[in-house]
Amino acid sequence: MKSVSRLQEKLQRLFKQDVTLSIIGTHYPEHWNDMELDEIAWMVQNYVNRNDDVIEGDPLKDWLEEYKFFRADQGSGNRTA
Repeated sequence: MKSVSRLQEKLQRLFKQDVTLSIIGTHYPEHWNDMELDEIAWMVQNYVNRNDDVIEGDPLKDWLEEYKFFRADQGSGNRTA
């Protein structure tokens, strides 16, 4: 099972590879909570939707799928930091 910290670590590695993406994570603390993860995931989704360079199999899309599975696994009331 994924955790907030594992999702964060993976996304932060992706941020380091793309200067445009790195701006998303700069306004957040070192360790994200559930709400911050949700906000960042929304921004990443928006970036993917607006960027034609992001194609199927892109690590960013893969991260979003992992995030969605994480949230689905958590259920509506079982979120943990």
